[in-house]
Amino acid sequence: MAKFVATTVTTTINGVDYSSSLAQVELSIESDDVETTAFGSDWRTRIGGLKQASITLSFHSDFGAGAIDSVLYPLMSSLATVVIKPTSGTVSATNPTYTGTFLVNSYSPIAASVGDLATFDVTWPASGTVTRATA
Repeated sequence: MAKFVATTVTTTINGVDYSSSLAQVELSIESDDVETTAFGSDWRTRIGGLKQASITLSFHSDFGAGAIDSVLYPLMSSLATVVIKPTSGTVSATNPTYTGTFLVNSYSPIAASVGDLATFDVTWPASGTVTRATA
């Protein structure tokens, strides 16, 4: 897969596909910047330190039975497994999955403006490793 338009990004939470409730997904993976500069150097040197990740999900609000509100509210203060895949196609080297366990520490069930589509965003920190799989 080369460049693509994101139309079928697949996102599951605890094994259930919520892609049709999402308008945007962002997985951010970072590494600490640990300075290693020693005396006598005119330039700073660095190595990568501990890694961390977070996920931001932009949901369409839905309060129906079995809909996103009934799923996220009970998850508060617990861990959820999130899997993201760039397209709905088969997992491969060109369509990898990213899997992580995230702490559900925020939820804004109502974030609406008059006349706009009711949506809300959550950003959850990873608890441990985010893995990338190609098969």
